[in-house]
Amino acid sequence: MAEKSVKNTQSVLKTPQSIVHIKHTISLRQYKYWVLLLRFYREFFEANETPDEKGFYSVPTAKITEYLGYEPVKAELKTDFEALRKEPIIINFLDKDGKKAQWGMGFISEWKITSKTIAFKIPSFLEGVMRGDDKEAKIFQLLNWNIFNSFNGKYEAIIYKLCKDYIGVGRTPYMTIDEYREYIGLKENEYILFKKLSIWTITNPIKAINKNEISDIQVSVEYTRTGRKVDGLYFTVKEKKQTSLPFPEFEPNPAFSLAKVFISIENQTKYLEEMPPEEIEATIKRANEYGESLKIKGQKVQMGGIYTKAFAEHWGIQYLAQQKADQAEAIKKIEAGKKLETEAEKEKALKQAERGKVEKMLANFEALPDSEKAELIEKYISTVVDVIRPTVQRAYKKYGINAHKESPQFKGLFTSFLKGVERVNN
Repeated sequence: MAEKSVKNTQSVLKTPQSIVHIKHTISLRQYKYWVLLLRFYREFFEANETPDEKGFYSVPTAKITEYLGYEPVKAELKTDFEALRKEPIIINFLDKDGKKAQWGMGFISEWKITSKTIAFKIPSFLEGVMRGDDKEAKIFQLLNWNIFNSFNGKYEAIIYKLCKDYIGVGRTPYMTIDEYREYIGLKENEYILFKKLSIWTITNPIKAINKNEISDIQVSVEYTRTGRKVDGLYFTVKEKKQTSLPFPEFEPNPAFSLAKVFISIENQTKYLEEMPPEEIEATIKRANEYGESLKIKGQKVQMGGIYTKAFAEHWGIQYLAQQKADQAEAIKKIEAGKKLETEAEKEKALKQAERGKVEKMLANFEALPDSEKAELIEKYISTVVDVIRPTVQRAYKKYGINAHKESPQFKGLFTSFLKGVERVNN
């Protein structure tokens, strides 16, 4: 797909925090080239485009010209790319056995420059980060290229990018002064006095960021001291309203929030035009489930390609239909449960009412004179079937007019008799 002019499109880079914490020993111009190469690599990956037979990805020199706003000098371009190849990145990590290890690489692995194209390879570690292979690489912040490219100083660009990665936290991690010097790529003989270090690599860059009309963050620095000596620092950061917005920041739609790898702005815009947000979210959920099923089987998972296929085949429609069916089934079960519960409540109420009637009848019986009680009991005994009459008579002989209190069998049959009497009397 042909790249639109930077002047006519919203250009948002997505840079993982995993690759922020490196020594910035390269120049500002080289740093900008590197950020662009990472962007181009991710675009190739998300579009399922493969490198050439030697593993190179190629971009037109004109494309870099559009982003920079000027045509790079060929001699400088070669020097800068060679610097990116030679300058080291040292990554501290835990190996599979849990022991600490280090991983060394260049900013890029190889490069080729022709009259019209730039070809490059990036180290395997960075490939993994950009593909989202590592858990920590799934944490991303959006970096507006046009703001980043507006900085003319290396240190303001470094501080801006670092602070953007921690905008959600509100502050950057603490660094000792030696760690900060190493982080921004200073040599041992540069800015030895803290006063000069502070002015040229901290205070002035912060002022440049805060005064920049299109900068979208406000930055300040906090120092820790031992007496008058400054031991370390961290930056605090908050969002601010830009006074000039020639290139508005792209706001990702919440429907894409569950994506495990970045979906390009162009594709986000395309999908939003083609389908409602709920279908987009459903498509991503279904694609994530499919990716997890492949991972469980031990197969290689490329989420960028899975998302492309999922959107092309409208997996979200099927997911929503299944979700609707599942919800209907769940509602059906709930309603059936409620029906059973209602029937059980009705049956319980009937039993309680029946017990109330029995208790009332027995209370009425208890209120009668003993002679009338005896008369009713004798009448009751005369109605009992011959098979159980002896049992009832023995209970009456033993307990008298209180037989219903002492003999459950007597009570059960006697209450049935009283019901019949009550119906006759009523």
